[in-house]
Amino acid sequence: MYAVKWLALTVAMGVVMTVGACSKTESVGGANAVAAAAQGAVKNVSNAELQTLLDQKVTLIDIRLPEEWAQTGIVADSHRITLFQKNGSVAPDFLTKVQQVAATDKPVALICRTGNRTRAGADMLAQVGYKDVYNVTNGIMGWIKAGKPVVRQ
Repeated sequence: MYAVKWLALTVAMGVVMTVGACSKTESVGGANAVAAAAQGAVKNVSNAELQTLLDQKVTLIDIRLPEEWAQTGIVADSHRITLFQKNGSVAPDFLTKVQQVAATDKPVALICRTGNRTRAGADMLAQVGYKDVYNVTNGIMGWIKAGKPVVRQ
């Protein structure tokens, strides 16, 4: 158990530093491409692409805080697993909870309010071995703006 918490903390620290340095998706070449392929790939998707993924039964995880879920509602059938706590730290049980609902060899999509926090979460999942990770770039706000349905708490 200690090893899992240490790994989660180590990955989270790396992700936070990476997100702080660059929040845009960049192409990866050379040796970095090999490392990225070994770790898994993160793909940015629009809300229209998210609908296609949901039609294919991809696991969707809403990483926001409970009060955010209450404010806007959630996409139907999404799993609510908070990534960042109110103080900005990574929730210590995030990876454990994700592993309970999504196997590393199955596609998983992450959604937050506007797509910023999900990039950090998607990178974290790719680093621990998830092969197909989708980052919903416009978040729940884009979903709502597009007229897509939400489920209220």
